[in-house]
Order: sequence, then C-alpha cells, then structure tokens
Amino acid sequence: MSQSGATESRGVRSWRQWAKDELSLNKALLPIKLILFLYSGGKNETSVSLTGTSSILPYLNLHMQQLGITLKEIAVISAFLPLANIFGPPIAGLFADKTGNYRLAVFLSLVLCLVFHIALLFVPPRLGSQLTLACGAEGHALSSRTCDPCARPNDTELSLVLENCKLKCDSPPPEFAVCLRGDPEPSCRTFSVSGKITINGTVSSLQDGDTCSLTEIAHEGDLFQEMTCPSECPVECQATGSFECHPKDDSKDDGSATFWIYFALRMIATFFMASLFTMMDALTLAVAKKHGGDYGKQRFFFIVGLATIPLLAGSIVDWRKASTGFADYGAAFYVGAALTLVAGLLVMRLQFQVEETQENILRNVMKLVTRMEVNVHFVMVLLLGTNWGFIESFLFLYLDTLGAPTYLMGLTLTVGSLVGLPVMFVADTVIDKLGRAAVFALSFFSYSVRLIGYSYIRDPWLVFIFEAFEIITYQLMWVAAMTSCPVLAPKGLLATMTALTGTIHFSLGRGLGSLVGGYLIAAMSFPAAFRTFSAATFVCGVIYVVVHYFYLRKKIPQREEAEERGEPHEEINLMQGRQETAASRPAARRPKDSQI
Repeated sequence: MSQSGATESRGVRSWRQWAKDELSLNKALLPIKLILFLYSGGKNETSVSLTGTSSILPYLNLHMQQLGITLKEIAVISAFLPLANIFGPPIAGLFADKTGNYRLAVFLSLVLCLVFHIALLFVPPRLGSQLTLACGAEGHALSSRTCDPCARPNDTELSLVLENCKLKCDSPPPEFAVCLRGDPEPSCRTFSVSGKITINGTVSSLQDGDTCSLTEIAHEGDLFQEMTCPSECPVECQATGSFECHPKDDSKDDGSATFWIYFALRMIATFFMASLFTMMDALTLAVAKKHGGDYGKQRFFFIVGLATIPLLAGSIVDWRKASTGFADYGAAFYVGAALTLVAGLLVMRLQFQVEETQENILRNVMKLVTRMEVNVHFVMVLLLGTNWGFIESFLFLYLDTLGAPTYLMGLTLTVGSLVGLPVMFVADTVIDKLGRAAVFALSFFSYSVRLIGYSYIRDPWLVFIFEAFEIITYQLMWVAAMTSCPVLAPKGLLATMTALTGTIHFSLGRGLGSLVGGYLIAAMSFPAAFRTFSAATFVCGVIYVVVHYFYLRKKIPQREEAEERGEPHEEINLMQGRQETAASRPAARRPKDSQI
C-alpha cells in the first residue's frame, strides 16, 4: 500500500485528497460567490456593506468636506448613524416576516441603499466649498461651483484662507512670492508653501464657466486690484472662504440646508445598509447549506471584493482629477451603483428560504446585562470599536492633508484585506494558543501603536506599516470576540449576545469614536488627536489587563470548562433565524466533500 493510501486508511487525508475535497468547484454556488464579491466592503461603516458601497464608503467623509460640511458636523452625523444601524435590521426583518418574501426584502434594501447613497451626490454644496486658487505670472483664478452666490453680481465679499499650496514644477522651492498690484506700486511678499495666507476681496462676475477672480483685494489694511505670483513655478492652493452679500439678506443660501439634506439622506442610506447586512449573512448561509457548500469559503470572495474594488474606485477618481483638476468622488459612487445593481439582479434569481425568528429581544437583553463578565465584554468591545470608528472616520481625512493620492486610500483597504486572508485560516489556532484575553489586550496596545504611528508620518505611503496591525486589531480580535459569545452567553441568548457584540462594536463604537474624534481634531489638530486617542487606548488596555487578572481569569475558565465538557448550550441555527440546544438537536454529519 502506498504512503498516501496508508495515510487515508488511518483517517488522515493526503494533501492531494485535501486539495480535491476542499478546492472542487460547486457550480451551483457561483451566483452567491459573485453576489458576495459585489456585496463585500463596508468595513468602513457598519463592518459589512457592499463592494459597491466599499467603493463609496472610503470617500464619504472627503465628499462631506467637499460640500463644505465642517469636522464638527461630520462628527455629529457619524454619532447619529448608529441609530440607523440599530433600528434598520429589526424593521427590515419585520417587513420580511410580514410579506413572507425574504428575497424581495433583500432586493429592496440593496436597491434603496444604492439610491440614497447616489442621492448624496446631489446635495447642494455650501457657499465657499470646493474652492481652489491658481496663481501665476499672468494673474490668478478661483475655481468653485459657487463663484458668485449673491443675487446681485459683482457684490460678493469673500474672506479667503489659502493652505496646502503646491508649486507646479519639477523642482519646487519651499517658498513662493505673491504680488498685489496697487497704487502707486505693487507689494510683493514671500510665503511658505506650508503656511496659511488670509486674503479678503470682492468676487467679480463669472468669467469662464466656474472660474472667477477677486477685485479690490484687501491685505493687511491696504487695497489692491490684482494678485499675481511671479515665481517660475505656478502655485495652486486649496482655499476655504466665507461669502458675504450686500445687503446681507441678498444671499441665495445660508448653508444650513446642506447639512440637513445630507444628514437626512445619509441616515436613510445607512438604515438600508444595516438592514442589508443582517439579511445577507442568512442568504449566504441558506444557499451554502442547500448546495452543500461551506460558508467560510463563500466569504473568501467577500474579502477579495473588498481588496480590489476600492483600489479600482480610487484609481478612477485620480484619473478624473488629473483630467479635470477637481476631485470628483461621484466616479466612485457610480462604480458602486453599477456593481450593486448587478448584485440585486442576481439576488432576485436565487432560490432559498429563511424562517422567521421567534425571539423576544428586549427580554433577552435584560437577562444578559445581569452578568458582570458580559458587561465587561461589552465595554471592552465598545472601547475597541471606538478606536476602529475613529480611524475609519478620520484616517482618510488625515491622509488627504498629507497629500495622499486617492488611489492610495483605496489601496489601504486592499492591503488590510489581503493581509487578513491567510489569517482567516489560522485565526482559531492562534487564539487557542494565546488565549482570548491576550488577543484583546494585544488589540488595545496595537491600536495605541497604530494611532501614535499615524500621528508621526509625513509621507502618506508609510501608512501601510501601521495598517498591518489590522491583523490583530480586526482579524484576530473579531474572531476572539465572536468565539467568546458562546462562553459568556446565558442559556438561550447566544444569538442576542452575538448581535449585541456586533452592534456595540460597529455601530455604537463607531459613533462614539467619530463624535469624540471630530471634536478633538477641531480643538487640536489631526496629529494631536491621534496621539490623545493613542494614550487613552493604552490606558484602557492596562485597565482591561487588571480587570482580567483580578476577576475574569477565574470566572471565564469555569464557563470554558463547561463548554469543553459538552454541557447543553445554545447554538444558532443561522439558516432559520432561531436557536436550538446541542442536547435537543440531532447530530448533523458534515458532508464528505466540502466544496467551494
């Protein structure tokens, strides 16, 4: 008998047999693989969303800034989004139960998620948003969608702050000259590229499309008629400004509509995104079970989509910016729309059934909160989620201030996903060796290192060094958090425990991180806010270690021993949305061939 045959006779598969069993293709599962590829993404908003929306989500905060929404307002919007995440899933579930058409519920959530995200592109920008000033030896030009916002032309005063200036030549000097032409002679001053310049003036009528200029420029108490930059290198600066019309009630818009329209549309879009998240897992599990597939292997394509589509979307945005000179994030939105629409059409062609749940959520929650170790688990997940939310909300804005190209931002998602793929196969083994508590503590300290590392980089490409820590802070941490649930959950409450863990981390944690982070950045700066978060996270890690040593290390092993002895405990039948005990459930035999 061959060595391979002897190995198989002892019940151990050879690598050839393993490859045949594990990598054989089940054609019936091809549609769900494609749907997951299109659906994947949302590690940036609710932990899961769509590749269609993963091409959108990284750029939502950048798009908000482009509309003129302030950092504090971004923080407020992000803080309220968890409400949509919390209420969306149960309402969508009620709709599915009422209609008895689960496929229609998934399709409607998917399409409405798409429609309301695209609607964000049509939110009217604030006056003064999206301003760019180009200056050369021949003169200057302001580019904006709202050059002359007042009802009476040539009567708009503009207070302008220039920053993030870039010299357009091969070997740019660290400084550039700005000359203001006045009477009797011009006045020239030298400015640092990294400095800020404040200029006041009156906006002239639109001259060529969305390009206008300033007349009667006021600088340091003197009036000038023209601004030029006589350097060999033309200069281009990002500008933020506030318009003032005469009379004051002559303005076409006070800017508040931009915030409220965006806020309403974003809440609705997030509502349907969260609804879709809860139903898509059940869809995948139902189809995989029906055709003898493995859920984890279907999810592999989810990660592949997350790794590739954001990079594609970022490259398209950069290509558009190179040809138009303006960062048009609509390109990323429309890529997402096309992919999402295809996913929706494929969902309508699937055949599957998911039975309704019979759980009383409020009663289950009350049972959970009486266990101290469960409360510690929830607080720990919330604190880790706060770090995740802060990074996801503000890292791209920080990289943008460092001059990062848009495709680099998409590439951070690609790298984070790719490094996580092999970890998916060994995560359980690593956690068994280290222990869940060690993984949680490492997650706190890894977040601290990530945050302080971000604060000191000046080259945006160095961000990838710290993105590698996502192996610990997300991949390993989340497996540890999910496998803790069967140990900590009271009898009959495993489904509630896992649902609350996800909601607290990805919804409440993100909202808290966005809210606190937004106010910190507005009060300090990006680097200072990242360092403050780093210090706070380190302290939280130390506190968790102390709590575990004096309390949890004695309490949790008792539950783990009960789990290992095979005492009756709750397991989730995710296909049917209900729970059943291991003691009451008939033994299920795993298919011999675990097909892809």
